Order: sequence, then C-alpha cells, then structure tokens
Amino acid sequence: MNSSADLLEYAGGFQALKEAELRVALPVVLGVICLVGLAGNTMVVAVLMHDFRQAKSSVANGLIVLLSATDLLILLFCAPLRAVTYSRPSWSFGWLLCKSSDYFLQACLSAKSFTLAAVGHARYQHVAKPKNYIDFKCRRLVALTCSIWSLSCLLPIPHWLFADLRRRGAEISCVLEIPAHAWHFMTAFGVAYPLAVYLMPVSFAMACLVRALVKSKPGRNRTPNRRYEIRRVTVMLLVLSGAFAVMRLPEWVAWTWSRHRGSFSPGPPTALLVLGQVLTLANCTVNPFVLLAASEDFKDGVRSAWAVATRRGAGGQARTSSFAQKVCATIPHSGAASSLCALPTISAREDVPICRDLAQNIPPDVQHFWQHRKNAAPVDNNDPVPWESQEQA
Repeated sequence: MNSSADLLEYAGGFQALKEAELRVALPVVLGVICLVGLAGNTMVVAVLMHDFRQAKSSVANGLIVLLSATDLLILLFCAPLRAVTYSRPSWSFGWLLCKSSDYFLQACLSAKSFTLAAVGHARYQHVAKPKNYIDFKCRRLVALTCSIWSLSCLLPIPHWLFADLRRRGAEISCVLEIPAHAWHFMTAFGVAYPLAVYLMPVSFAMACLVRALVKSKPGRNRTPNRRYEIRRVTVMLLVLSGAFAVMRLPEWVAWTWSRHRGSFSPGPPTALLVLGQVLTLANCTVNPFVLLAASEDFKDGVRSAWAVATRRGAGGQARTSSFAQKVCATIPHSGAASSLCALPTISAREDVPICRDLAQNIPPDVQHFWQHRKNAAPVDNNDPVPWESQEQA
C-alpha cells in the first residue's frame, strides 16, 4: 500500500465491465432477484405482523421481521443502483449517491449480521430458560433495534468519507480512493471492520444456535414432539445464519484482497468482484424460502393471513346483505315483500331464497285439512261452571 492507486476501487458497483453480454445479463439477474426478494420479504413481514396481532409474538420473530425489513431496504435502494451501474460504463447518479451508495449497503449488511447474532442469542435464551423468555416485550425489541442500527451506521463511515467521483477522459467513475494520510488508519480498518461486522457476529450467532441444539435434549417434562419442534426451529435459524455467512464470503475475500495486497500485486479479479456482489444481493431472497420450507408456524401464518385477506374481500358483500336485512325489517310484512324478506339466505355473496312460496309445494289434501281446521269454529272454553253443562248433557 505505497500509493493511492493501490487502494483505488469502485464504489456503488463495478463500472469496468468490458463484455457486452455481462452488461445485459447482470441487470436482468439483479432484476429477477429484486422481484423475488421484494415479494418474499413482504410476505414474511405481513405474516409475522399478523401473528403479532394474534398475540403470537416473540423476540426472535420480531428480529426476523427486522431482518426482512433490512432485506427490503437493500432490494429497494441498492440492487437497482447496482443493476444500472453494471449496464453503463460511466457513473451518472451524482456526487451524493456516490458517497452514500456503498455506505448505505454496508450499513444494511452490518445490521443483518448483528440481527442474526441477536436472533441466535434470543433462540438460545428461549431454549435454555423458556419460562423466563416467553413474554414478548416491545420495549426490548425497540431498544435492541435502535442499538443495532446505531452501531451499523457508525462502523462503515470510512466508506462515506473516501468515496468520491473521478473523471477518466470522457467517463466519470465512483471510486473509493484512500489518501496518503489515511493509509495507516485504513490498514487497521481493513482488519478490524471484517472482524466486527462479519466474523464475530456470524460466529456468535452460530455458536448460540449450536448450543441451543445441544441444549434441546429430551427431559422429564418434554415430550418428543415438543423437542422435535424446538430442534427444527433452531436448525432453520442455523441455516439462515449459515447461508448469510457463505454468500457473503466471496465479497469479503475481494474486499480484504484489495486492501492487503502488495504494491505490485494484482487486484481481485473481475469475476470475484461481480460474484461477491451478486451473491450478497441474492442472499436477500433466501429467508422467505427457508421459512416456507422449514417453519410450520410460518406456513400456518400464511394460511391464516390469506384467509383474513379473502374474508375482507367478501366483507363488502356481506355488509350489503346485512343492510338489506335491516331494510326489510322496516318494510311492512305484507304480500310478496313480506314473504321475500322473511326467508333466510344461504350465501353471504348473494341473497338466495330457500323457498319463494311455501303454498306451491303443499299437497292438495294437506291444504284441505288445514283449511278445514282454520274455518272450524273455536270451542268455547270460557264457561265458568262446565260441570253444569256436562250434567245437562
């Protein structure tokens, strides 16, 4: 690291692609990732928020909502910028986006690392001390979220400080250029930053989840089904942490390579840089698939949320039916209106009379019988001394 050119790298996406095929294929791939990730993470947030309203809440579920919300931020604000950057040889988004693009992405990725660490710790506490960790406290989740995002916004500040625009002939590039007076600081930063936002949080999360797996052994008060459920959820969270660690590894290799190479050593290859960024964005689509594949509670939540959504769709017609019944109650019950309003319905979408005219379905002999009973004179039962009449008879 003897010159500033050795520490020069692109910010906001790799802008030196020479192959025309890659300039077309990479934006398409990132577009598919955006669509799938936005749909999946929106579903996760909606289902878990619906569970919160149904009093099915926990700290781990709240942190998974935070994890999906972070993925939504990355897919909304970072992935489209990367897709356009790959398709153009020059930076065309201005100075502010050049300064903030890498900084915002690193802040979101740091928040994901710390959130996974918090999820692992919450899961271990839930397995080790279930009686003390059942109650969901919103204040605890809010305080934890504020702490995670405060730390995540502070650590990648050098990505904001050293990102700037550079003109190369007719093209403008957004680069991360380290000045000479910041060499020693960036050398230490290149060692401490991966440890703080990648290795330590991911290792802590996986260690907590492995301990939770070991802790969930059959005991006297634990049924086999309950133990299986606990282990299945813990394995699911372990898969989430492992997928994040594996898919982030190529970018961290390229990031460390570019900062610790020698003066005359080549930089990381283009394929590694592109692969690292694509896998980092693709990781934002993993969580919904893992939850759908491994969590029965999440599947039940999807079914319940879908039932509520469909019920709301039929709610307007049901309210129309109840309004019609109220209107019928105010109409004098005479003639056809009386017979129609008095009949019940069998559908909330359409008022279907069970029988329009009951008299049409009565046999003639039954009609004659009831007509005779109706025309017969009533028996006088108001005689105060009925025994005198009986004696005369």
